[in-house]
Amino acid sequence: MTYKTIAWDGVSFEVPAAFEISGIDKKYLQLDDGDKPCIELRWFDAGSSYKEKNFFRQLTKKVESSSGVKIESTVMPSGWKKALEKYEPTAFYWQSDLSMGRGVMFHCPRTSQVALAQFFGKDGEKLDKAAVRLFKTFAFHCKNNSIPWKVYDMNATLPGSFKLDSFEFKPGKFNITVSDDQETIGLYRFSPAETILEQKSLGEFAREMFKTQIKSLNLSIAEFQFESGSTCIFGQDKEPSGAAKAFSKISSKKRPFGRIEIRYENSSSRILAVFIKSRLPIPADKTQSVFENYGIIS
Repeated sequence: MTYKTIAWDGVSFEVPAAFEISGIDKKYLQLDDGDKPCIELRWFDAGSSYKEKNFFRQLTKKVESSSGVKIESTVMPSGWKKALEKYEPTAFYWQSDLSMGRGVMFHCPRTSQVALAQFFGKDGEKLDKAAVRLFKTFAFHCKNNSIPWKVYDMNATLPGSFKLDSFEFKPGKFNITVSDDQETIGLYRFSPAETILEQKSLGEFAREMFKTQIKSLNLSIAEFQFESGSTCIFGQDKEPSGAAKAFSKISSKKRPFGRIEIRYENSSSRILAVFIKSRLPIPADKTQSVFENYGIIS
């Protein structure tokens, strides 16, 4: 069986390559095996006063109220127990007229986080192998370090101190936006590139796609062509007005400095873009440094 890595909003793990993301939200993922849901993951900040029984009771109440099933604690399967030995796990199961499932809650004292994993269906051996692989490879990423983001065909590494602001996964357009107190970073992926650029240049597409940001931040374009693709860079020729900079000191949502870099590379058949806005001046090479750790999963 071949496996792939999924990394999202502070955690990462491996699952069978055939499993696909069918539901996604902040600190939440659902995976399907074909047309059947098979895994659901939620994770939370546990705080400094974590107590296993209290947290388990709170989480199971949420699941019971949303699903209508009764959750019972149970003995940890031996394969799960070994795979989760570095955590503090609690196993559970549930059953209804239409379905059945089992799962585990596990706590990481190092990062003060807790995860709830559920496994659905009757394909016991396959799902059990998937569960063990997920547990063995599961990682809670520390906010003090850079953390991976790897979903669908997007692959990036971003500062762990940035929080997920928004995301969009629609046909033709993917976007992940994260921010901290000073800066916002948006990652974009557009497809199919050949169709998009059939009757327009990359610069024309970029001006259309980011017209609101370009206008509000007063950005100008530099466009470059090369054998394997093209690049457009939107920067600020003039600093924002004094009023805009002063307002940004009052409101953290106001970020008057901006920069966009958008690339088309023949090899991936995708258009990728990085959009950064900040309360402080942005170094000219900042978008390039983000691109160094941003690409397409082949």
